[in-house]
Amino acid sequence: MCSRLLLSLPRLVLLSLLTAGTLVMPVRIPMEEQASLNNAPLNMFTRQMEYMKVNGVPGVLFSDCAEISKASEAQGVKNKGDNGEILECRPESYSENTLLIKLPYAGTNLTIHLLFNPQEPWMVPEMTFSDDRFTSTITLKDLEDQVPSLNEWDTSTDDILAQLVHQVLQLYRGYQLDRLEEDEILQIQYESLLKALKIGEGDIEVSVNSTEQVSTTSSFLMRLPLSLQDVPPVLVDANPGTPNTFLQVDFPRREAAFVPKLHLSSCVESLIGEASSLALPTVPPGIGVMDYVERIMELLEEKVLCQFGCAVVEYDAERFNKIVVMMEVKDFHFLAFISLGSLFPQQHGPRVVLQSLYHNSAKEPVSKELTDLKYSSQWKPEEMVQHTKEAILANISSFQMSSIRTS
Repeated sequence: MCSRLLLSLPRLVLLSLLTAGTLVMPVRIPMEEQASLNNAPLNMFTRQMEYMKVNGVPGVLFSDCAEISKASEAQGVKNKGDNGEILECRPESYSENTLLIKLPYAGTNLTIHLLFNPQEPWMVPEMTFSDDRFTSTITLKDLEDQVPSLNEWDTSTDDILAQLVHQVLQLYRGYQLDRLEEDEILQIQYESLLKALKIGEGDIEVSVNSTEQVSTTSSFLMRLPLSLQDVPPVLVDANPGTPNTFLQVDFPRREAAFVPKLHLSSCVESLIGEASSLALPTVPPGIGVMDYVERIMELLEEKVLCQFGCAVVEYDAERFNKIVVMMEVKDFHFLAFISLGSLFPQQHGPRVVLQSLYHNSAKEPVSKELTDLKYSSQWKPEEMVQHTKEAILANISSFQMSSIRTS
């Protein structure tokens, strides 16, 4: 048989209200509307689901990776049978009336199951969580104090689901921080990160394993305060998304070294390259997390500086159609003047002029305009940049030799 732990939040709240002598009556919907809603209880939450998909899930660092789906679109629930085998089952009304919200949290996932009553779909849903230990610690007072949307449930509000998920996440965050206090070493590491990086608790997610599960990994996921002030604003604005840099640190066992993993948003990757292309320093024995994070920050800041700070000499901050960068190939330093004409990008590509930093001809720096640039108006911006780089590299050797002969 398939069984699952059900946390009946609406009933707990209702019981509390009855005990207090106060009963808040739910808003009733006309019978003709009820009939259509009963056929598809989740249809009334289409707006709320779209709101979360567009605006993200508040309170979680990897908001873009959250998944929202009806249970009918997801896999069945897996449980262990009496003899240890894995069973997959789905209660009769589970697929039609259940919404699944899968939230990445500190390198793991917290899944919230919202079960709606098909006869009264406008009522507060019942909830289950993938973290059974978290479920077992929740009290009625926790719900009343930290999940106020349960008592203020209004299905006409576009962000009602977002409010509920955000409040549950804050409850889960508090639960994990309480568990963190049980591990003195991790607690010290956590507090040192907050202080040294000058970030808030909302910038670090913590997942602490139980002492019985020594094989389970405890993890920190932190947002690194990487500055992009050396990057021309036009380049930052040209890349969609929020420029986020995250470092995940896993603690497999107390006696083993922690394992770092870097995560870059697509915006940052487009500026400094993919996270997989950055060789993270090895973790020396006995090093603290904060000391290691400082090394990662130095690596990233050096990458940004070398990519932009040292390279960009000047650029047009008003029209953004000209830029001068200093480049180096095999110890030969030169300037590249790149300009975009009025017909760019529909009819013409960029104009590129190379200028030597060492050689003059008639008291003027030796220069060369590249006339063999490949170009297509169908290319994406990153493709244009790549082809421009390739053209410069293909011409730099001959440009260096001609500069020597001319001077």
